[in-house]
Amino acid sequence: YNVTYNQTISTIQSLLESHAMIKTVKNELPTEWLKKTEIEFPVACFVINAGSFNKGREQVYQVQFFFLDKSGIEVNEHEQEVISDQVGIAYDIVELMRDGSRGYSIPDQVSFDTISDGKYEDYLAGCGFTIEITTQSSLDGCDAPTV
Repeated sequence: YNVTYNQTISTIQSLLESHAMIKTVKNELPTEWLKKTEIEFPVACFVINAGSFNKGREQVYQVQFFFLDKSGIEVNEHEQEVISDQVGIAYDIVELMRDGSRGYSIPDQVSFDTISDGKYEDYLAGCGFTIEITTQSSLDGCDAPTV
């Protein structure tokens, strides 16, 4: 089972799009689309920040996730409820990723940070986390193209 960079992005995109509460999925940081694009909220964003090639055909991708929604114009108007909802969505996604049927694994412990108090413009709140997604490649150095 060979999971490429593009296949990893596609798998994450599909998983996030499958959640009924997520209205928009972006493969970019919130700072990249904020102020540039009108989107439907709640939104889930993700980026692959780094990775590693480990012994035993193991590939690891470091993926950062954000789950955000509008919290209201007044400070803290609906912030606690929005954070609670987004933490619930994030938990759902982590549990779906843990089921093992998609050809990768994630750590047993996933820590998240809450996002509030104007970290992002447009009165967004929610949560974010970074995890390592570990895949096994079916290819080895003998399968590499040569000249």
